Amino acid sequence: MPEPAQSGQVLSRIRFRHVSCFLAIAQERNLRRAAERLHLSQPAVSKTLVELETLAGARLVERGRQGARLTSAGEQFLRHAVGVSQALESAAAALAGAATPSAAMVQLGALPTVASGLLPQAISRLREQRPHAGLRLRTAANAELLAALKAGELDFVLGRMAEPSMMQGLSFELLYAESLAV
Repeated sequence: MPEPAQSGQVLSRIRFRHVSCFLAIAQERNLRRAAERLHLSQPAVSKTLVELETLAGARLVERGRQGARLTSAGEQFLRHAVGVSQALESAAAALAGAATPSAAMVQLGALPTVASGLLPQAISRLREQRPHAGLRLRTAANAELLAALKAGELDFVLGRMAEPSMMQGLSFELLYAESLAV
């Protein structure tokens, strides 16, 4: 990563197109699909990513036959890129005249077993305490949910602990324990 003295130079040269391209790659985990999502050509997406990596002074994405995988530097940048994108969306909404902020929307991911067993009562309690809060639920396997969480598509995930390699860069809290019966 750049030295602190260089960070101002990087900041002055990085553009939102770099951030949005990086986020699309992180979410799609594939340069071709990211290009389709952004309505760009794959070479344009690849060029934008190379520009960003040059500015960062580090490789952010490993490209391969299995798709695109974030490096540890990419995982670090992702945490900040999501916040930048959300802040710009909020600023654009304010400029567009959205005088009253919309109700908070929580993006929740859950394993199917958790969604059917644990969530109905929790959602009922949420509705009682915060009747205007929105909730968008996504059920999927652990790997998909954790990838979506890292990409900023979800606010949090409920489910069992995954392999330690899948949990890198995430903070977690034990909420419950299940007994195992044979």
